[in-house]
Formats: sequence, structure tokens, C-alpha cells
Amino acid sequence: MAFTKQDIITQLDQIRVLPILVTDDVDQAIRCVTTLAENGLPAVEITLRTPNAMTVLREVVKACPTVTVGAGTILTQAQLDAVKETGAAFGISPGITPALAKAAAESGLPYFPGVGGASDLMLALEHGFDVVKLFPSDIVGSTKMAKALGGPFPDVRFCLTGGVTVESTPALLQQPNVLCVGGSWMCPASLINAGDWTAIATLAAAAAQAGKK
Repeated sequence: MAFTKQDIITQLDQIRVLPILVTDDVDQAIRCVTTLAENGLPAVEITLRTPNAMTVLREVVKACPTVTVGAGTILTQAQLDAVKETGAAFGISPGITPALAKAAAESGLPYFPGVGGASDLMLALEHGFDVVKLFPSDIVGSTKMAKALGGPFPDVRFCLTGGVTVESTPALLQQPNVLCVGGSWMCPASLINAGDWTAIATLAAAAAQAGKK
């Protein structure tokens, strides 16, 4: 199923919390994504930080058709093209470059570049991206930065990632131009490697509850 950018934005606006998954094992990834979805988090970002990440992404997309599976840590046009081939629903980058922004705008893949301040945001807007990732959120100012950027850029919405916790989530989501938050606290590598799906289910349910309006 192909998703439009608005489809993804609408879903993120509903769930408010986007799990970020880092794993190089296909079976673990499928089990983790299924557990997250069963406990209130039906969208996930799988990062491209591991050697087997593209295969993991492709197999999770096939195995979990009811989950909105996106790719994170897209750094190059080649990665962007490969992500689109996997059937992923959306792509996210930690930053923005003119070349990658242009390629993403032309790709047809729902895409959210990363920004760290006003100049990045101006570049994103030049290429039509008005929903962006604020990263690393805790370093660049979190809701203070989102609020400050809301003055000159009133139509932009942010996904805050970096340093977000289940405890901080409700307060972060009170900022009007924050669409959602993202993090890996509900699916840490230690629990994935241990196969502790019960603990992950508990963390996912708590995260989903923290995101409720």
C-alpha cells in the first residue's frame, strides 16, 4: 500500500509517539515491530545504522503489512532510492543537504528531513518540506527551539527526537507545533537481544499512553 505524505502526517498526529528501532536481525525486528503495534504503536522508524538494515527494512515491510514502516538515518540519494525499493512508507534524515532534499522532493516518497535551526528549515521549505525532524532535540533546544522557530515559520510542524523519554513526552507534546516525538526507549537493544517481548510490550503501552491527547 502506498502512503501519501498526508497519510503519514495524519497517523503521526494520532499516535504522537514514533518508535525508533535499531537492529540487524530480521526475526528480532519483525517480532519487535509486531509487539509495538499490538501495544498501541502502529508506526515505526527502522534506522539504517546497521550493515543489514536495508534487508531488515524490506522484510519487516513484507511481514507487517498493517504497520506503517519507515526508514531513518537516510544520508544519501543512494540510500533514499534503496529505501523506496523496499516498499517503506516514509523516510527520515537526521539532517538536510541540498542534494538529498532535491532528490527526496522528486522521489515521491513521503519524507521528513532533519533540521537544527532556521537555516536548515529554510532549505527544507525551499524543497516543500513543512514537517521536519528537530534533531538532536535535547541539544538544540527541544520545545524552546520549536517555539522560537514557530514565530517566523508558523506553518511548520516538528518531530522531536534525541533525548526524549516517556516521562518528558506529555510536556513536549503540549507545544502546539510539535507533531510527534520519536525515540528508542520502548525498544532498547538490550531487551531486543534478550528477547524480552513482555518488557517491550509494557514500555510500548506506556509510550502510547504518554502520547494520548
